[in-house]
Order: sequence, then C-alpha cells, then structure tokens
Amino acid sequence: MIKKFKSSWKKLRSHFWGSLVLDVVLIITAFLLVSLWQVRDLPDDDHTPPLELAWLDDMQADSVMVSGQVGVVYFFAPWCFYCRNSIDNLDELVSSGKLSWARTVALDYSDLDEVREFIKQTGVHLPVLLGNPQTSSDWQVRGFPTYFVIDGDGKIVSRSVGYSTKVGLAARVWMNQK
Repeated sequence: MIKKFKSSWKKLRSHFWGSLVLDVVLIITAFLLVSLWQVRDLPDDDHTPPLELAWLDDMQADSVMVSGQVGVVYFFAPWCFYCRNSIDNLDELVSSGKLSWARTVALDYSDLDEVREFIKQTGVHLPVLLGNPQTSSDWQVRGFPTYFVIDGDGKIVSRSVGYSTKVGLAARVWMNQK
C-alpha cells in the first residue's frame, strides 16, 4: 500500500503541471482552513454587537454605522505590526470612494497617546472609536487586525482576521453590495 502511494506520488511530482496544480490546491486549502479557524468564534450575520463607544479626539463621524451602505468595522491594536501595514488599505478604499464608510476601533492600548501616535504614524483619516475589554468580548476579537464587513441593514456579511490587501477588502465589499 505504501509502495503504491510512493510510486503514485513520485509520478505526479515528476510532471510539472500536475505538480504545480497540486501545490496550488494544497496552498489554497491550507489558507482557507486557517482562515476558517481564525473566524470560527467571531459574530456572524445573526448578531451585530453594539459599538457605542467614545471617539478619539475630534475624529467623530455622524454615526457609527451608515444605514443603507456597506462598510467595514476594523479592530486594531497600536502595537500590531499587521495593523500598521494594513490600515492604510482601508483608508484608501474609503478616500477613493470604493467603500462608503469605515470605522476603526482601537483595542489593547495602554493610553490615548499610544492610539494618537499610531494614527499620526499611519496617516489614517478614518474616525477612531476607543474600544475596551467589553468591546473585545462582544465582538470576540482575539487577533489583530480583525475586520467585519457590514451590509446596509447593519448585519455582518463577512469577517476576517489578519492582514488584508486593498484588493481583498474591495472584493469582500463588492461581493456584498446590493
């Protein structure tokens, strides 16, 4: 049995295209399984937790979520490397008009100056809400950054943990437009 498997494996790996297809399928499968595991406990479309939080300084918006339009709620920590390198993707989508709205929520920070410094260094223009341990618990945020795409009815339609490209974010939003 093992000899037959080894023989089949060697035969498949000896063909360039067969080997390439197998590698791509294995990589995509691993990526999808890790993504599914990361979001397993996050709230879904049946339950959008509240976001009644204080705003950082004068970055206030008219409302937390914009009714009738798809947007993104983005949870970050000021010390997070991936947050620092991905938050501008979200900012650019909003400023270019490809995304109607986005709200960033600071979590796991020591003081307001740490959040202000993060915003200054990243050059983000998005409104920032100041989260707390209850916010982390309500939204089940256990890793940073954590994204939620919210539809026009205020329901969660997509969720993700970790770095996301502009294209990845735009695709999630586009797929959930009405």
